[in-house]
Amino acid sequence: YYFGTALLVPGSIAVCLIAVRGAYYAFGSYGVGWAKNAPVFVFLYGASGLLIPASLSIVLTISEGGYIEQRGDTLVFLTSALFFSPYAWSVVLLSVVSVLYISAMFLTYYAHKAGDDKAYALMRTYALLWSGPTIGASVFVFFAISSHNATHFARMVDFSWLFVCSFAAFLFAVGIVWKKKTTSRALGWAFIAVMIQYACAFYGYGAAHLPYILYPYVTITDTFTSPQMAWALIIAFVAGLLLLVPSLALLMRLFLFDAAYVRGVAASLHEQQGKKQRT
Repeated sequence: YYFGTALLVPGSIAVCLIAVRGAYYAFGSYGVGWAKNAPVFVFLYGASGLLIPASLSIVLTISEGGYIEQRGDTLVFLTSALFFSPYAWSVVLLSVVSVLYISAMFLTYYAHKAGDDKAYALMRTYALLWSGPTIGASVFVFFAISSHNATHFARMVDFSWLFVCSFAAFLFAVGIVWKKKTTSRALGWAFIAVMIQYACAFYGYGAAHLPYILYPYVTITDTFTSPQMAWALIIAFVAGLLLLVPSLALLMRLFLFDAAYVRGVAASLHEQQGKKQRT
């Protein structure tokens, strides 16, 4: 109820952006004439990829409190407070640069595995380029939390070892990418380090946020459900994992981490690029 009041607008924006992203697949892959791979659809696809995480990151912002007031039996969403909040914009900035950083790190590994030296050099440059803003935005979020919610910030200090681990994983990943002469296996470990970096940071953030889900109105103890519903949710969650994990493993085995397929994709892209240049 509390989050629904605040997330009506950003949630609607996210749904619209997801629809735009789906339209790219429809028109870009199956369209004819100007609609197939048109620059406007490519632009919308890229823009939505950045804006969807930015719009969904509003959940983290609102959970810190200060943007919802309960006046009697009525909830009042302080739109102006959210729009002009330094903390809100710091979270949006972090979400955008994180998408660019994580994508560049993965594509650096992928291009090296494909043997595409030109794409590898470009993605490596992007990965190193966005690594600095990622750490800068993270520090900005820390300072913004300290001024917005001092209680949460003090709890985050108690979990500082997790953030130290996150920073160490960041240095490890960037250090591997910084070396020009490296291997695909090493770059794969670099991307795993990136996942560890964000896992430690998010776990530290979430652990420090407990017991509050929405400060100061909703705590985790307020959200307990009936035993029957709890078992139903657990069974549905486990069943979903049993379906999702093998599907992802099959996808990665057949496509993402299959050397012949990766090299075939790279060769196809070079062939298309050559045709465009000749045209």
